[in-house]
Amino acid sequence: MRRFPRRLAALVLITALAAPVAAQPARPTAVKPDWRGTGVVLSLLRPPSDLHATRPVIVVHHEAIPGLMESPMSMPFFVASAALFEGLRPGDRIAFGLKDVPDALLVISIERLPP
Repeated sequence: MRRFPRRLAALVLITALAAPVAAQPARPTAVKPDWRGTGVVLSLLRPPSDLHATRPVIVVHHEAIPGLMESPMSMPFFVASAALFEGLRPGDRIAFGLKDVPDALLVISIERLPP
């Protein structure tokens, strides 16, 4: 089971935000996520943003993600496509799928949940 302590998770995230990520298709992906999480949207950042020049970024306060992050925390994630932001606003409760890609955790699916 893979676990990330908070400091390591922050270091991985900072490194990932500094590194370029290969472009992903804009259409929904049929790729199965490596992990699933739930949380609340804090912000939706379309490129360019302060966090990345070319990638969309979502900042989420997420609950523990079993096998990945055992503690709830707020953090940004790259998103496969800004199209996944459609219909979302800060404050929305979501379920999301993460894929482990080189140098990042990439959100590949987002589903709005009831409040």
